[in-house]
Order: sequence, then structure tokens, then C-alpha cells
Amino acid sequence: MPKYQTIKRVSTTLKVGTGAFVLALAVTAGAEEAGEKPPTTDASGQEPTAAPTPAPDDAAKATAARAQEEAEIAAEMAKSQPAPPPSASAVPEENRGSAEGAGSSGSSRGLSNLMNPALSAAGITLGGATSRPEGSAKSVPADLRTGIFLQEVELRASAIVDPFIRADVSVTGNAESVGFEEAYITTLDLPRVTLRAGRMRAAVGRHNLLHTHAFPFITAPLPWRALMGPEGLTDTGVSAEVLLPMPFFTEVTGQVFQGDWAPLEGSIPDDPLTPVNEAVPDKRRDRDLGYAGHVKTLFDVSDATTVEIGGSYVGGRNGFGSLTTLVAGDLTLKWRPLSAERYTGFDWTTEYAWVNQEGAQTDRKRGGGYTGVRYQFGQQWWVQARGAVLGLPESDSGRTVRGEALGAFVPSEFSAFRLQYALEKRANSTQKPIHEVFLQAIFSVGPHPAHAY
Repeated sequence: MPKYQTIKRVSTTLKVGTGAFVLALAVTAGAEEAGEKPPTTDASGQEPTAAPTPAPDDAAKATAARAQEEAEIAAEMAKSQPAPPPSASAVPEENRGSAEGAGSSGSSRGLSNLMNPALSAAGITLGGATSRPEGSAKSVPADLRTGIFLQEVELRASAIVDPFIRADVSVTGNAESVGFEEAYITTLDLPRVTLRAGRMRAAVGRHNLLHTHAFPFITAPLPWRALMGPEGLTDTGVSAEVLLPMPFFTEVTGQVFQGDWAPLEGSIPDDPLTPVNEAVPDKRRDRDLGYAGHVKTLFDVSDATTVEIGGSYVGGRNGFGSLTTLVAGDLTLKWRPLSAERYTGFDWTTEYAWVNQEGAQTDRKRGGGYTGVRYQFGQQWWVQARGAVLGLPESDSGRTVRGEALGAFVPSEFSAFRLQYALEKRANSTQKPIHEVFLQAIFSVGPHPAHAY
């Protein structure tokens, strides 16, 4: 009975998730349409007496109408039913355990993935020696002193809150202190606009957006630590990024923060050597916010080379009761040959920042910049060099220059070992230059989000 068997197979395909009832109806309809009768028996095992057969035309019409109705019911039920788990016989024996687990708890596992955030961790261990006297420079992080230290540990959680918002939380610290580095929400799927709210990094240049484990060198550039503070510009605020309708990538960012930043601070300490108290407290008020803006564009020079150019602005009322203005510019060139992008590459980044802190008695205007290169000569090896100048143009504190050389062994994207030597010297000074040698080990576990290009 080939035609009966063919119709039975088609009906079985339509049956996905519908139950045996629809299959039985479809089989019966197919047998009647073929002029055959499916094998049925009564309770005694004998075939029952056939009922009177209607007229051929009426029977054909009734059969066609019933078959169409049953097909529509089967299709509707298939849409609302999940696919059945694979049978044990259809799965290789070595994978049968995992298949059975998926069939028995697949929905609960999917719910768990949906409800639980993506968790990751990154850790940095640092050891080395420096000739810098302790406490001689407040802009140098405390972990850059002779010895072995846990430089930083970062714990991060990221999750899609709902179809409209994603949340990111980052907690960082070391053996001495722990705090929230970032905690913000980001809108999803708004055309050409991305909104953020919470604690986040200000979009000022390139380096200020990086986490410690993503620094190109062991520390932030010397001018950035001096002009923006050891922790950079991070605070609670709101942000809007707009992708302009240009023939090449162009993005404009506007941000408003609480503004508890080093460039906006301002107070005059008392001189203990004089009988008069010259101390002037910080005059900033809660409503004195900090404002940041950034524009950048990126375009291809060739199939292997891209260039990014950006400009930044930071402003707000400072602690002296006047205005602080910071302007910065950045230029980045990246070269990755398509034939060997995993084995060789070259990066060059240059940034400059200038700060005008009105009302300050010293160092009212300060500037500085750096330029750094990185060359990858193997899949797991690269070398880097960076030069920086603080006091360009020269300020009341004079001018300081710093050079750094680094070699890195990167077994994978989850670990790195880096050795850095640095030489720092104040121009026109009799002070001895500062020498530093540090070895750094970095690890990362979990689905850590990708860093900015």
C-alpha cells in the first residue's frame, strides 16, 4: 500500500508536537482518499462490519474538507509546541548523556542563562623596584613602589535587563581597598543613539576609557596621571552617543557628571611658616556639575590600515569659584596585514591635553602629551615604547619627561606577562633621574566584554 504509507509519512511530519490524535485523523483521511481502509480491529480481534459508504462525489468533498481542516489544526498546534527531544537511538552513545540532559532540563538551563548575568574576573599582580622616594609624587599610584603587590582585581557582571536596556557593573580593588569602578545601564536598538546612566568613565581621549588590565603599559601616561588624577575621570552621570549620518564613521558624545574630578578641585592650604591663615576651602557646590564632550572619526587608509582622530572637552566650575577648561586631542593608527594579522601588527597612539584652571595660584595652565608604539612580531610576542612630556608648555612646576620600554609575552587573550623599564627625569633639575623595573602578570576569566577598538 505505497500511497497509504506516503500519506502517513506526510501526516507524521505535520504532527510535530500535536499528539497522536491528529496523526490518527490524518491517517484515516489518507486511507479513505486512497480508496483503502486502514487496518483496524475490534476488541475481539475481528475486523468490524463496514458502515455504508456515501456517494463518491459527496465522500470526496467531505474527505478534502476534513483533510484541509486537520492540516490547519496541525499547523497551528505545531507553532505552539516545542520540538521533542532527540531519541536515544538518534544520538551517538558517547554524546547520549548530554543529549538526555538537554532533553530533560533544556528549558530550565535556558531560563538560567537568561536570568543570570555574564560574570568575569581580571587580576593583576605586579612586582619590581623603583628609585622614586616614597610619597614624592602624589600623581603616582601607590602600587608603583618596590615590592610585590596585587595591583588590581576586577569583578564584572553584564546582562540584558530587558529588550531595551543592558546593565554593566564593575567592582575593582586590591588588598587595601575595594570600590565600584563602573555601574551603568545602556539602551539597546535606538537608531543612531546610545544612552547611558550611572557611574562610568568620561569619554575623554582614548586612554581614559581603558580599564587597568587593558592599559598598553603598566601605568597610565605621566601627563594623564598628573592632569586628570591617578584614577582618571570616572564619576556618576548621564551620556548620549550619536552616530552621525556620514559616509565614514563619525560619533559625537555628550556627558554630564557630578564632577568630583581632580581638574575641578580647588583649595588653598595654609602655610604653617606664616602667622596668617591663608587657607581657602573648596568652593564647589553640589549643583556644580562637570561636562564632557568627545567627537571622533575613523576611516580606512588601506585594506590593512585604519586611522582614528578625536577631540575632547571637559569643563565646569572649580573649587576656586572659577572655570576649569580641559581640551584634548588624540590620533591612532593601526596596521594589520590581512595575510598575517594574527602574527604581526603595528599600533601608534598620540594624545595631548591642556588644562586651564582659573583661580589657581600655581600651575594655572598645564599641558602634556605622550606618543607610543607597539609592534607585534609573533603570535604571542610584542614590544612597545612610549615617551611622555608633562609641562608642555612649561608650567610653574617645570617640565618632566618619561620614557618607557616594554616587552610582552601573551600566551592567549586571557593572560599576559609584561616586563617594563621606565626612566623619568625633571628638566633643568639637579635631582637624579628615577629608574623603574616592573614585571606584571595579568589574567582574565569568564566572558569579559570586548574593549574599545
